[in-house]
Amino acid sequence: MVSYWFLYKYDFLCYNNFVSTYFFSIQRVKPFKRHHYFLFSAILAGFFLGAVAIFLIQRIPTAELTGVGVGNRMQHDAEIALQFDMPVARSVSVTIEPEVFGEIRFEDMIVGHHLARRVVFQPAVTWQPGVEYMVHVSGVRSALFPYGDEHEQLITFTTESEPDVSIVTPSQDGEIRSDAEWRIALDRPNLGNFNFYFHFDPSVEVESSLSEDRGSYRIKPAGLLSQGQQYALTIEREPIRFLYNTEEVAFRGEPETVWQGSWNVRKAPGIESFSPQGDQVATTADLSITFDENIDLASFRESVQVEPAVGGSWTTADYRTITLSPAALEQAVTYTVKLAAGLETFGGGYLEEEAAYSFSTIGPAALDRSSPAAGDTGFNVNGAMRLTFDQEVDHASAQEHFSISPPVAGTFSWDGLTMIFQPTAMLSFNTEYAITLTSGIAAPEGVHSQQTYTIPFTTELSVTKLSVAFHRQEHSLSCEVATLVMALQYRGLSVSEAQLIDAIGFDPTPKEGGVWGNPHIAFVGDIDGRQPTTGYGVYWQPVAQAAQAYRSARWFTDWSITDLTAEIQKGNPVIVWGTAGSGSRIDWKTPEGGNVVAINGEHTYLVIGFMGSASNPTKVIVLDPLSGERYFTLSSFLSNWGLLNRSGVVVE
Repeated sequence: MVSYWFLYKYDFLCYNNFVSTYFFSIQRVKPFKRHHYFLFSAILAGFFLGAVAIFLIQRIPTAELTGVGVGNRMQHDAEIALQFDMPVARSVSVTIEPEVFGEIRFEDMIVGHHLARRVVFQPAVTWQPGVEYMVHVSGVRSALFPYGDEHEQLITFTTESEPDVSIVTPSQDGEIRSDAEWRIALDRPNLGNFNFYFHFDPSVEVESSLSEDRGSYRIKPAGLLSQGQQYALTIEREPIRFLYNTEEVAFRGEPETVWQGSWNVRKAPGIESFSPQGDQVATTADLSITFDENIDLASFRESVQVEPAVGGSWTTADYRTITLSPAALEQAVTYTVKLAAGLETFGGGYLEEEAAYSFSTIGPAALDRSSPAAGDTGFNVNGAMRLTFDQEVDHASAQEHFSISPPVAGTFSWDGLTMIFQPTAMLSFNTEYAITLTSGIAAPEGVHSQQTYTIPFTTELSVTKLSVAFHRQEHSLSCEVATLVMALQYRGLSVSEAQLIDAIGFDPTPKEGGVWGNPHIAFVGDIDGRQPTTGYGVYWQPVAQAAQAYRSARWFTDWSITDLTAEIQKGNPVIVWGTAGSGSRIDWKTPEGGNVVAINGEHTYLVIGFMGSASNPTKVIVLDPLSGERYFTLSSFLSNWGLLNRSGVVVE
């Protein structure tokens, strides 16, 4: 680029010197001849400007990558744009490593819908976090000089990293109040591509909310924490990737632990300890409170209250530790022991404020949480399934009561209270599975489980796609032959549009008074014309006949989406008819009186793949001979395809 500029500047300076000398000399020429020299100067200037213009239009366009970023990293749900310094030909194609499926569009037009300076790539699924992507741009040449050589450019970018826990308050250095709340600050905003889970031990019912700036979570317990109790917090992070611009989960990663810590709740003044604590207390446990000085037993009995009430009497041997041995506590019940303010000591002191302690008795073994959770979509096909119980269970018993449908072979391992099932083979994509955990799981400290759990989930979306090279249509209305060129090239056959146009032929019938040619027989109108005034197109029967000269092909009409996806699974690209315009009906009659069903903007696409299941795909992937790869939602594709009765041509 520097050398080109130097040459350009050098030429310009030489020209300036020449013109200066020339004009100086003509001052001495007879006046009546000066206009000839001015004309000659204008011609020279024209030649010079023309040379500069030729230099500019032959210059190679260069692109700068832009997109919505966080700092110097690309946001997970951003489109990326290649901003060129001059109009670029639509021969540009974009491939990305690691492989990303998506579609491109042209923007920043200089004249109407022409001379684009920006190419935008829209990913089908949001980007992976913390990954460096390489953007390979090929077919680059100036739109001002369409016969120049094509060039390539390589650009890299990195996506935003995972948000991590930076600060957790309150601090773990001191004791916390029984009405404490937590604030979890992240090192970068969570823009929706991660779930954070907060697990307390003993279990605490909490509400979690993300701040408006998406940079922190607020954790608020539903009730007061138990005084004197230690609580441990585990924070897990789960990555999620969505179908672009939707809330439909395409992939869900395995949760990973990103932070752990614990706190002690402040004891009530004058009280040294309380037992039992936690949420898995045996039903035969005694209740015991130890004070830092001797207590008046009569005053204690008037001040103490247990909810729900239990039978038995409080006793003491030393007037500092007072114990209640109830006949039996009920299973799976939360008990609260309260001591009223004013409780007297032997030394004349008293309890300055009310104290309250809670604990829960152990119940039947139960499932606390699972990954996947019931109803999850996008579960990793290589992921492990984790089921966490609320208490110790017999490992062999839990494994015997576990099953998955459809059946999946795998191995078991344990991490504390969590049973982990790792399939020995990859799960199927786009498939509904259901984990079942039947009742009767043995619990050494409690009671056998009494509930059967069913956890339905769906695995991540697959992408079924044929590797078909893109060919842009060479005429304004040659989409049918351009899609056939691509299908035949995929089969290893090099056939030109001109050859196929000759094979299809033209219907010479002029458009007059609601009468025109028959697209079921040949091409109607001018292939370089404009729809629907001077040109239209051709339908499936002539295209299939032209294809049969090179390859087995067949036309069809009134197909279902499963008919279409079945052909893609067999490796057969399919040409389909729809519209690139309004899709309004513009029917006419043939000279023979037959009716032609026609639509404004009639257009063909080559279907090369789909995302999701073959029976109910989420997206349909096509090559549009005007713009390249595109992703239609199923509803929009069916609406477009249905305008001409779901017709097309299969090239086998």
